[in-house]
Amino acid sequence: MKTFPLFILGLLTSAYVQAASINLDNIDLNKARAYQAYVITFEWPKNASSENVEYQDLFSLEGLNRFGSSSNSAAPNGIPNPFAKFQRTLNSRTHVLSNNSWTLIFPDTGASISESFQSSEQENGYATFTGQVTFTLNRYLESNLRYQHYLFGQPAQAPQQIEQTQPTQTYASDNVPQAYQETYPLQQGTWDGPTQVLSLHLHNKTASQKLNYVDHPIIGTLIYFEPLDLEQAIDLATRR
Repeated sequence: MKTFPLFILGLLTSAYVQAASINLDNIDLNKARAYQAYVITFEWPKNASSENVEYQDLFSLEGLNRFGSSSNSAAPNGIPNPFAKFQRTLNSRTHVLSNNSWTLIFPDTGASISESFQSSEQENGYATFTGQVTFTLNRYLESNLRYQHYLFGQPAQAPQQIEQTQPTQTYASDNVPQAYQETYPLQQGTWDGPTQVLSLHLHNKTASQKLNYVDHPIIGTLIYFEPLDLEQAIDLATRR
């Protein structure tokens, strides 16, 4: 796919912490496990891969939120970030999309915790990158990742022809059916959101204290879990 530089083995920067949605009063101390999770995503330079990855045209802005706030922030006080020293290297060689960290408290094996995040970079109020990760504690720590990377300013194309078997359409102008004009406002010059999207679904399994790189020719991901003392994790969760 591509030759990966050795520096990928040591990259992870400061991040954001959000307490897991869990009832701390009902935790079984003998079964619960806690970790500080780090997930950073970045866009490879266009010349870093010879693979051709196709984005899909967007014909509706339904479900896309505008003016969302970035989730990027520093890790909590008292939690060392072992990869912060590589931040300058990462920033100089890639385009960082999101940089996040969460305090995870799993009440038992098999439990899952989901978090959403997005890039700080926006166009017309729309984030250029959004993501969701679901962490699951089993024999390994599992990360189920879903990404959307958006492109702007590349107009989506209206259908070239209408199937003759479809019901008769009402044409408003320019021989484009009214239904399509309503669905594709870009054709009328009113579109201000993303025009193309790359949707990714990635999965990773790892033990704690091991840096993992999730490979893709466009979007790279680094994942790291630091074990936490349960009392410390509860303190971090309840103070936020």
